[in-house]
Amino acid sequence: MLETKPKWMTYAEMAETLTRPQLPKNIHKSTERLVFCYQFYKVRNEWWQLSEAEREEGKREFLELLRTFDQWLIIRTYSTLGLKATTDFLLWLIASEMRGVELFTAALQHTFVGRYLDRPYTYLTLTRPSIYLRHSSRQQETKGQQNESQQEQEFTGEAPYFFIYPFTKTHEWYQLPYEQRREMMIEHFRIGNQFPTVRTYTSYSIGLDDYEFVVAFEADDPNEFQECVMRLREAKARPYTLVDTPLWTCLKRSPEELVELVL
Repeated sequence: MLETKPKWMTYAEMAETLTRPQLPKNIHKSTERLVFCYQFYKVRNEWWQLSEAEREEGKREFLELLRTFDQWLIIRTYSTLGLKATTDFLLWLIASEMRGVELFTAALQHTFVGRYLDRPYTYLTLTRPSIYLRHSSRQQETKGQQNESQQEQEFTGEAPYFFIYPFTKTHEWYQLPYEQRREMMIEHFRIGNQFPTVRTYTSYSIGLDDYEFVVAFEADDPNEFQECVMRLREAKARPYTLVDTPLWTCLKRSPEELVELVL
């Protein structure tokens, strides 16, 4: 008797034409456009009614799915267990095109575990160079100011703490002259660079999702991150933020660690 191929493998085979992206050192200056998709999941109560054998098989298949799609996507796994009532874990998908996100999600939905997952939040963004860093000719700065505002931040996705939130600027922000907005953003960058263990990545949702941006922070220490955010609240650009919630605190976990924690 021939062994039946799992349905999710069909989508994996369709993904074979995708090119796995390369992570830039600093997405704020990289011209390569990547798709970021932050998918938050909640495990349904029905999962815990299953036998241990069923759950173990489901966990094995889920890990196989993650390993398979890691050929074509960059997949970072995080726990939100006990940190947010509405979710248990986060999958940060990084793809060269949106089709990669589509195929991965379709495959997950056709796994055994997929039947027992809800996805209450998803944020879709694209990376692009910051207009406030790449147009230095539009406003003169001293060499020291340039070094302070354009400090390199290594992009890893591997720090123990990960914080993200979507946000939208006010209409009034976009009516300000570019030079005035850039001056306020340079101050914002300067404050952030006073906390070198906190790395910031802004990606763009404008025209794609309900928010305009998603900001992600890698950090080694939540206390340092909190201090950074408290300082940023005092920046001149702060009154031009319309909304910047919900805010998510996530703990970096390997796929194996995540599966044992949440499933």
